[in-house]
Amino acid sequence: MDKPIDLMSDPLTDAPLTTEQRQAWDLIRAELIIARESLQEMETRIRALEHRASDEERVLSILTRPEFNREVARMLAFDERYGGQSSVLYFSVENLTDIIAQKGRDKANAAVRTACDTFARNIRNSDILGRLAVDEFGILLPRCDNVSAWKKGETLVTALQRALTGAGDFDFSLSISYGAYTFNDDKDVAAGLKRAASSMTRSPEGPKP
Repeated sequence: MDKPIDLMSDPLTDAPLTTEQRQAWDLIRAELIIARESLQEMETRIRALEHRASDEERVLSILTRPEFNREVARMLAFDERYGGQSSVLYFSVENLTDIIAQKGRDKANAAVRTACDTFARNIRNSDILGRLAVDEFGILLPRCDNVSAWKKGETLVTALQRALTGAGDFDFSLSISYGAYTFNDDKDVAAGLKRAASSMTRSPEGPKP
């Protein structure tokens, strides 16, 4: 393949061109430079749009509570038929009401959006994320044992607090409790969430004894 011409320099500087030919060449070279710059700008914009679309797709994949329960039940039925172990994480933002009262609903909503985005970016494509209530989230982790689920819960809470700090728009932190439950013989989604909620802790050390 021929090496592309460097249009920023004039490859025909020493060429025996007439005045008309030189003017025509200068015009062509200027138009090509502008076209190349426009193409580079368009490629940059396309990459930015693709990145934003990917982020929005992850955020939009957050399910409502009924949708979450339905998808979790489907996955647990798959585990029961083909074998496998899944765990569920339950998160509760305990100070959301206080944040609304003290900082306003806009900042509280921004914090929740940050939570949704952080959860979505830090889980696998096979995981299932749901917003169960205004201040509650659930995540199903297929093929995940209890110890790994607790570690994942800690990792997600740490990532969320880091995201809030890094954003620079928040002068508060979220008080988050989280719990984990691993489905064994029982495949009841609601019961699993209740058991995960009953084991909640703010401690990063794992499940309560």
